[in-house]
Amino acid sequence: MELGSEAWRRSIREGASAWGLALEERGLDLFARHAQEMLRWNAVTNLTAITEPAAVARDHFLDSLAAARWIPPGARLLDVGSGAGFPGVPLHIALPGLETVLLEAARKKVSFLRHLLRTLALTGIRAEQERLERFAVRQENFGAFDVVICRALTGLERFVPAALGLVGAGGRLIALKGTGAEVEIARLQQELAKVSGGEIWRAERHAYRLPGLRAERAVCVVTRCVPRPEEQGFQSGR
Repeated sequence: MELGSEAWRRSIREGASAWGLALEERGLDLFARHAQEMLRWNAVTNLTAITEPAAVARDHFLDSLAAARWIPPGARLLDVGSGAGFPGVPLHIALPGLETVLLEAARKKVSFLRHLLRTLALTGIRAEQERLERFAVRQENFGAFDVVICRALTGLERFVPAALGLVGAGGRLIALKGTGAEVEIARLQQELAKVSGGEIWRAERHAYRLPGLRAERAVCVVTRCVPRPEEQGFQSGR
């Protein structure tokens, strides 16, 4: 299979269709250009260990799209630890109307992301260089996003407390995880119940499998149900 070939595109199109997501040809064109630029830069910048075309289609692009059903139209999306642009760039392309920020701490990766956005001529999306912990305490970012997402970044016990303040009422934190997510989400549910009585935050795990792989993956979703001025504990760190 060649990168960008009809077989390559079909693997993404059919996989996304199984999740109820219809991809346009323009989107698949942009996916192919994204992949080409990633592999070109990968020769000098460590962006990914996945370079075989079929694996790039499945493990980067299709895997990123697994979260699409939990992202509302026109959402303000923050992709934490975006790396080579996953999952933020594929989601931004597949779901028109998003306002997207790609957050990445590594300078070289941010340089790639900014080059990629210029090359793809994407609008409504930008890349920022900063760690989540510092980004999250900037006052202008409090409650500024509808969805904060990460993929293969860190454990839920670190990601969720750091990102809670970035979403407002009805907002969601999403983590794309591999095996072992059921243990993490169970612990998180217990912790959230302690500090909110289950009224403010709800944690859920939704399993899925990528084509050709036996291992189960999961979309872990933490939703802010209702605003309460007295909420403390897990969000504030007290």
